Amino acid sequence: MNIHTRHSENGASHPCACRSSEILEHELDLARKVQESLFPAEIPALPGIRVAALNQAARIVSGDLYDIIEVDEHRTVVVCADVSGKGFAAALLAAQVQSHFRAMVQAASVVRSVLETASVSVDVFGLLGSLPLQVVRQLNTISCRDVHLPGRYVTLFFAEIDGRDGAVHYVNAGHNPPLLLGSGSAVELLSAGGPPVGLFAAATYEVGTVTVPADGTLLVYTDGVIEARDRHDEEFGLPRLIDLCTGASRDVSQLLPCILEAVETWSAGLEAADDITLVAVGRDATPRLRKTATSPAE
Repeated sequence: MNIHTRHSENGASHPCACRSSEILEHELDLARKVQESLFPAEIPALPGIRVAALNQAARIVSGDLYDIIEVDEHRTVVVCADVSGKGFAAALLAAQVQSHFRAMVQAASVVRSVLETASVSVDVFGLLGSLPLQVVRQLNTISCRDVHLPGRYVTLFFAEIDGRDGAVHYVNAGHNPPLLLGSGSAVELLSAGGPPVGLFAAATYEVGTVTVPADGTLLVYTDGVIEARDRHDEEFGLPRLIDLCTGASRDVSQLLPCILEAVETWSAGLEAADDITLVAVGRDATPRLRKTATSPAE
């Protein structure tokens, strides 16, 4: 990053300017570290499900976010979001969205756990809507009510995944359609949902339902991947991403670095124009049972 300082007549840097630069560098580094701490330190492990994620900021901080939260021993939720714009304003709004998201998911999880423990016969979640639908609706209401920044909105993909059968209930709020990769070259784009969060208070959303097949992969990404440009101003593009994914290893820990390397090679020598976030959810060919700890007394 270039820091411009005022120089005195003899060409020496003014002490106050140098000190200000040091403070600014420190504050920027602190902001980057704070944001990094907001990403999951550990990714929850479900039997038969593998999850990997990465984020690369175009600037010091990112306007993208991802989060992965375990709902119970069988289900986990994944969110990938992209706040309009870049830099500190986008990063602050991303942190606000993430805090709302976590609080809503945790509250809904507690309610669900209580109802299931009490063996309530009424399908409360069927009446209110699925977990993704509940959370996205609330996020949109809060964003339209509390965020007073013209032109600011959030695209996001929010999914609840059941490790027992690979069932996925999701809402796509104006986000790039994730890829559901099946056997061979089978690819499905997940687009059910509605408009970006924070644009329309009266927006309506729908839930999509799919199943990650055995040995299949769900890939969620932000537009920094497909909109990366080369020296001829050509975009990396969705078709190229699909071709890469269908020909690459389905091991999620290898797939994401492979995609990132391909995008960086495509834009070699050019400054990144947008943040990049990737989340991959893979389902084992043969589901594994979760190991449970036993107490010494047993």
